[in-house]
Amino acid sequence: MRFLEYLFFKYYNWQVKVGNGDMPTFMAVLFITFCSFFYFLNIVMSFDYFLFGDNTTTLSKWYFIAFTIILLILEFFLFVYKGRDKMIMETHREEWTGKKNLGAILFPAIAFVWFNVNWIVKMLMNRGAL
Repeated sequence: MRFLEYLFFKYYNWQVKVGNGDMPTFMAVLFITFCSFFYFLNIVMSFDYFLFGDNTTTLSKWYFIAFTIILLILEFFLFVYKGRDKMIMETHREEWTGKKNLGAILFPAIAFVWFNVNWIVKMLMNRGAL
């Protein structure tokens, strides 16, 4: 939970710095949801490839849409409901303001790299190279 608050704080401040100060809360929650969806997708793809060996699990796109909507609602209640966004910003302003951006940069980068490794492995499996 603390790491998610850290990510929210960093993405909120990033949105304010790039000129999106009118809705930084929504964009921070949306970005965390997008990255979390990539992690979920990566886990599903990894289990599909490495546990079952082939494309045996075929999930409908509605599972992914439902997961994303549930995750967005959950993060809304974690970060926005009853002014939690303001409380997070005020509580951690001194602690996280500065040059500690490594976690906020690595969170989406790892998801993106892992996703690309997964589809490259699947492509190689389909060619028969693996």
